[in-house]
Amino acid sequence: MTATRKGFTLVELLIVITVFVITFAALTPFVNKMRARADVIKCSANIRLLSLSLHMYAADHNDEFPPDLASLYPGYVKEESVFDCPANKSIGTAAKSDYEYISGLSEASSPAEVIIYDRDGNHSGLGRNVVRVNGSVEWVHSTDGKPR
Repeated sequence: MTATRKGFTLVELLIVITVFVITFAALTPFVNKMRARADVIKCSANIRLLSLSLHMYAADHNDEFPPDLASLYPGYVKEESVFDCPANKSIGTAAKSDYEYISGLSEASSPAEVIIYDRDGNHSGLGRNVVRVNGSVEWVHSTDGKPR
């Protein structure tokens, strides 16, 4: 009669743990890249809402955009979280938004003119979301200086 073996040996346990560690290490860069992409998409949605709010404000104020983004809250933007870029470590508010706003423009300005864009460092130097006067939102890869 042979004795039946119960449980794992130490070597078997170490092999299973090693496989898990290797799998985790292989997937970590992929997960980080997907998280950064999700932040870009959420940021794009926020900046699109700000663009719509700017145009609603302009419709109520003789086609002039507000002097600053804080003027949109709470009348045109109901949630203050819209001013926060999820990729930025600090929490953006209406008073201190994570987005740069170029004041002095109106509906009559050139449609290709940039009106809102991500602050430097929001997306780790990969690029930034940009809103133009015509309402289009686009991703601009990292460049020196402000977006054009």
